[in-house]
Amino acid sequence: MKPGPAPRRRGRARTTPVASSPARTAVPEPTGHVLLLATADDADRTALAAHLERDPRRRHPAARFRVVQAADGDEALRRATGRVTVAAVDLVLPRGSGVEVVQELHTRRPDVAILVFTAGAPAAEAVAAMMAGADFFFERHAGDLAAFERALELAVDRRRLRRRIEENEAEVEAARAKLAQLSGELARSLPGFRPPQGRADVVPFQEAARRYLLAATRLYSGNARGLAGRLGLSYFALRRLLARYEVPFPRSRGYGTAAR
Repeated sequence: MKPGPAPRRRGRARTTPVASSPARTAVPEPTGHVLLLATADDADRTALAAHLERDPRRRHPAARFRVVQAADGDEALRRATGRVTVAAVDLVLPRGSGVEVVQELHTRRPDVAILVFTAGAPAAEAVAAMMAGADFFFERHAGDLAAFERALELAVDRRRLRRRIEENEAEVEAARAKLAQLSGELARSLPGFRPPQGRADVVPFQEAARRYLLAATRLYSGNARGLAGRLGLSYFALRRLLARYEVPFPRSRGYGTAAR
């Protein structure tokens, strides 16, 4: 006889334990920055470039800085092509000081975020670099690669916010100009303010002045001194002017009553 199937064991089946995978760290947003790194110290420049391009915390390839290296001021300006979005400039550079590089780079490319750094330059040069267009200043210490990267991020954030403010201010100015234009159109559409289109529209100067003053007193109702200042007159000269054109004097808060 053939042996029958093996009897099933009662109870819960054993399962092979599966090792829990480590928690994933958040993947940073891709930036794709091209960094111009200008410093005369070859070893320091190489270490910074290696850290920024191969930082293990940056798991997304596009989130890494692509570093363009320069050993002096002239080379830094030559390599500041249109691809560069961030610059880190040592204040102590041969063949062109860091301040000169920052000033020239900011003039050519005002959209580039600029970090200036040094291990011992005078404080006056750091201030001059900020006035020349740098976005952030960082005082270097040996082995502070992570702090250097953080300073770069702060420079990028500051430049981004400044650009956003500039764009918003430009939009506000454009809106103000458009509003002024519309206000002019409105004024020309009001009776008494439209330019004459024919002979019948021409009114005597006395009547035109009276219409203007009537409209002005309505706009400055309760603020006779404000109206006087706007017309470039004294308070009492305004009273005489309105009386001359038979326009009621606007009651001013705390300053007299209407003209009789």
